[in-house]
Amino acid sequence: MTRMRSSAIVLIIALGAALVLAAGCGGGGSDGGSNSYLPLTLGSTWAYTMTLGPGLVPAQIPGGTDFPYTETVVGIADLQGVQYASVLSRREAVDPYPERSWQQFRREDTVAIYARVGDPGYDLPVLMLPPTVGETWTDPTFAGVVYTTVASAERVTVPAGTFTCVRVEQEYDTEVDGGQETVHVTVRSWYARGVGLVRDETLEDDTVTSTLVLESYTVE
Repeated sequence: MTRMRSSAIVLIIALGAALVLAAGCGGGGSDGGSNSYLPLTLGSTWAYTMTLGPGLVPAQIPGGTDFPYTETVVGIADLQGVQYASVLSRREAVDPYPERSWQQFRREDTVAIYARVGDPGYDLPVLMLPPTVGETWTDPTFAGVVYTTVASAERVTVPAGTFTCVRVEQEYDTEVDGGQETVHVTVRSWYARGVGLVRDETLEDDTVTSTLVLESYTVE
């Protein structure tokens, strides 16, 4: 069965990104002077290992494929009169899969950290500020996509270090197999102040289908 992730962030996100933190918030290096949960200073970069399950890259051997994945703040973009950090995302080639790269746009104000989604697009809050455990919000366009701040001081260890993180969970239902089945998707994202996105994982029902873990970072 092939099930494609439809989360708005790569972060991851992300998204990704998505999706993509202060002094006193754990190891792994200097905070670069930023107090943001997603520092967007020019030149900042994050290196991750992205693991995608068989349903996302069907040609792979069972057990998942690891990809080196990086995000770099490369400039400022003006979109409809609002300034965003322009983030270059790159998933490196791993045989037989070619390199992929794409642009993401993010910004922060006193209310939230946002990812720009779609074309012409809208602002999707990926983390409400200040983080408050129990706070929930929905995607401005897709009301069935619900976000919750689940934890504000969760210790997470990744190759880049050990960090105290805010955890946000995104949940929604999606149809697979031509509408023959409904899967409940949960996307868990951990953000550390002064660092950014530390870890991200996607579950379909109770099965982890993708992960993103921070290997190293530089916050300018």
